[in-house]
Amino acid sequence: MSPSTASTWPASSPAARIAYLVTPHLPIAVERRQRPRLASLPVVIADDALRAGAGVLDCSREALAAGVRPGMAVSRAEHLCPEATFLPPRLDLYRTAAAALFELLHSQMPLVEQAQPGGLYVDLHGLEGRDAEALTLCHGQCEAIDRALRLPSTAGVAVNKFSAEAAALSIGPSRVLVLTAGTERAFLDGFPVSVLPVSEEVQRRLALFGLRRLGQFARLPPAAALAQFGWEGQRAHRLARGLDDRPLIPGRGERCEQASQQFEPPLDNLETLLAAAGRLMAPLCQRIAAAWLRAGRLALEVQCADGATLAAQRVLAEATADAQRLQRLAEVLLRALSYSDRVEALAVTLSDLSAPSLQQLSLWDSPQEQAAEAHLRRLAARYGPNCFQRSALVAPEHPLAGRQHVRMDWVTR
Repeated sequence: MSPSTASTWPASSPAARIAYLVTPHLPIAVERRQRPRLASLPVVIADDALRAGAGVLDCSREALAAGVRPGMAVSRAEHLCPEATFLPPRLDLYRTAAAALFELLHSQMPLVEQAQPGGLYVDLHGLEGRDAEALTLCHGQCEAIDRALRLPSTAGVAVNKFSAEAAALSIGPSRVLVLTAGTERAFLDGFPVSVLPVSEEVQRRLALFGLRRLGQFARLPPAAALAQFGWEGQRAHRLARGLDDRPLIPGRGERCEQASQQFEPPLDNLETLLAAAGRLMAPLCQRIAAAWLRAGRLALEVQCADGATLAAQRVLAEATADAQRLQRLAEVLLRALSYSDRVEALAVTLSDLSAPSLQQLSLWDSPQEQAAEAHLRRLAARYGPNCFQRSALVAPEHPLAGRQHVRMDWVTR
């Protein structure tokens, strides 16, 4: 491992230190651990039974580069990346790996919170203003994960959760990035707004206003962000400015939210049942969104008048609190059930709740950027893979000009 650090210059006033340690694309990492031949090859984990729906659970960086995305229909993924190895999901195996990762860190660190399977927040209390020690500690934790679990990991350290996660997901595997306190906003400036944990509607409105980068969004007055994007947008605006006051809550986050309804007389119309599911879903999503949580699993239970109990559940490709998206999924699940009689009761459960997480996104989204990537590939093939470097502003107030930026390899996929 060759760790990278933004700076080891202490902040003028010590601030809290939170680390985010993550195994990116945990299901892919687990499958490659058992099948080493898949290393560096495009891999897609998908539920083949959902070929017409959102069947892709996870995909490797190589498949991402070809345009495959979690939540995509399997048929579409096959069209974009026909050379990929398609594997059925083994959810129990991934949960076991996530639990082992949590237990490993929890046995060594006092306060650990599971943000999502494969991603954990760690309280680095006592390392305020001691960035070099935080770097060494996280580097050691990444090595311990590699030795004990044979899983790749990376880590970011910052003064809050959002900035730490952004730091971790901005670098390659087996690296550590420590943000000097006070540089969070400058660091986040160039990130796409798509990393914000907000609903599809807020993302749509951001696009309508031409806000593509966090820096553009952050420069809006807070009152304008509230007026145009509501309370959800106002919270996201704080994140874009490098502000995040969510506390670290130790534990694996095994929480759930449930709502149910009895029908008298029993329902004999599927459309009425679907409408009832929508009415139950909306307040559930409001509750988890208000607590800065996202659901990773949707479960439905239907009680029929003849005593039969029907159940359906789905692990989500991407955790969400978007009521419309979950309502659409509930409709698909309810339509697929075989009803033996009229429906007396319906229960909706959102579980696998976790803090909203950033995605490790491609930097090459537009056709122009894709053309630039292809050009970089050709140059890298001619002059070597490490011939390009990029500079990141990490400590603008540092008295030494050479410490205000850090140089990192610009790796083309």
